[in-house]
Amino acid sequence: MVSFTNEDEEAMAEKGYRADTSEIGKVYYPDQGVELSEEIAVNYVEYPWITCFQVEGIRPAEEENNI
Repeated sequence: MVSFTNEDEEAMAEKGYRADTSEIGKVYYPDQGVELSEEIAVNYVEYPWITCFQVEGIRPAEEENNI
């Protein structure tokens, strides 16, 4: 899920989020429970059936029990 905020990086850090910079601005993601596989990218994509944002380079962390 992608959302937008007017809060600054310090306020988001207090809520447990880290920040990375993309072409369209800062991307905030949870400090725990995710893995970064590459540089984070947020892409604005238009398909004939939907217009959306796609996020690349971040995914949920694998649970230790499933390894």
